[in-house]
Amino acid sequence: MPYYQVDEVVGIGSTQILLVRDITFAVPVYEVIEELFTVNITDCHVCTDKVIFNGAVEKNIVYKTPPGVTGEGTIAYHKEDFTFSGFVTVPGAKPGDKCQIEKAEVGDCRFLIPATPPPYISAKQKFIVDIAIKVIRTLEQPTI
Repeated sequence: MPYYQVDEVVGIGSTQILLVRDITFAVPVYEVIEELFTVNITDCHVCTDKVIFNGAVEKNIVYKTPPGVTGEGTIAYHKEDFTFSGFVTVPGAKPGDKCQIEKAEVGDCRFLIPATPPPYISAKQKFIVDIAIKVIRTLEQPTI
């Protein structure tokens, strides 16, 4: 009897990871214009009732430098790379299942806390990465 394969969703698990780091800027910061985050889950592995994962965040801070004698400053950017690991609980998951990333992003809970008033060269970075991972099991069904 011939069979075909069908994917079944076992469940979805989610978690949040808090990342904190002191940042030192090569060029002083007068005013932050924009913070850009790129989140990437680099790998995930399913075990009994859990999924273990590793990820990375690339953050770019676009900012104004202090104005010079002409009253004009320049625009600069600073890049930071963060790595992290974590796990989500997915009841029913088992080795051999596949994991699929449903969400990996930095939401609005992010803070860049300057060490001094502007212009500053150091700050504490705090942000939360939201992760959701789906577990999928491939089943063989008989062809009717």
